[in-house]
Amino acid sequence: MNFRILTKSIKFAFRATKRVVAFIIIYAILIVLVAKGLQGVIELPGASQYGELPWLLMAFIVATLYAILISQFRRKDIAILKCVSWNNSDILLLLVGEVVLVALSAFLVVFQISVEILGLIAYFDASTSSPLYWVHDIIALDAAAMFTSLFYVVLLQIPGLIFAQLRAMRIPPMRALREE
Repeated sequence: MNFRILTKSIKFAFRATKRVVAFIIIYAILIVLVAKGLQGVIELPGASQYGELPWLLMAFIVATLYAILISQFRRKDIAILKCVSWNNSDILLLLVGEVVLVALSAFLVVFQISVEILGLIAYFDASTSSPLYWVHDIIALDAAAMFTSLFYVVLLQIPGLIFAQLRAMRIPPMRALREE
């Protein structure tokens, strides 16, 4: 594995801070929804017969959409990198690095919020009718549910990454030299 390319993907991600921060928030919400849905806390109307499928489908759609957006917004960067002799596996590693960065950052945000809520509940010795418990019921997750939902979100990004890499392979290096 080429760690130089992974660090470059982190630098690329920070160049598009608005998009990355927005998708970190979206992924954090996705991790919470998938975890709560897999636990059976949230029920979708009319979807009880399908079990976990709606939640996994939602994670698949969001993860695939983000991978496609990365390949769309990075077209010029990918064309420049192809001009300087990067091959398609290096480009894929670049895309994987940004997607994994966003997924892990969202996981850490959800983990931190869960720990903070539990700390506030313990510090204030809040009763079950407290607003902190309402927030706890909405956001806080146990560790097993968080890791399971992170696993599903990362696993369901693979088809999106394959599609994004196929799109990136079709970008001609001459696109970098065109004026737009």
